[in-house]
Amino acid sequence: MLLLHPMRKGKGNYMPRDISRGNFSNKKLDSLSNWYDVERQYVEIIRQDHPTHPTIGLALGFDFDEEREEYPYKPTFAAMQLKDFGWGGVEFDTRDTMNYTGVTNSVSSDLSVEVTAFRNDTIIGTFSGVLLSGAGTMAEIENGTFRVRVYRR
Repeated sequence: MLLLHPMRKGKGNYMPRDISRGNFSNKKLDSLSNWYDVERQYVEIIRQDHPTHPTIGLALGFDFDEEREEYPYKPTFAAMQLKDFGWGGVEFDTRDTMNYTGVTNSVSSDLSVEVTAFRNDTIIGTFSGVLLSGAGTMAEIENGTFRVRVYRR
């Protein structure tokens, strides 16, 4: 599965996170799809399969410190959510329980994220994990990769 597109404005099809964000420009949605919070030392990457009419999307967040000198780096906390837009509901929100497929990890091996490099604000890495569905099924994600230029906030 290739999820190459950041969030984009559609014809009422996509509502980023909550109603107050509904009027963001595509430039602002770009930064929300690839952001690095220096103060909280946290990265979030959001990708979907189509820019304005997505069917599948992925949100990946993890702790990261740009001052690291050695790679690869394995975050101590990571969260991942796979979104089926066909089910409707609140986008990328834990309140959307039956449309939520994902894991969070602080002490287990359900989700693994590894940052292999960080250069010129571009973060490069891999991830793998087990996806848990509201319907009770599980599936493995293997060999997920990312290469994203992150915006600071």
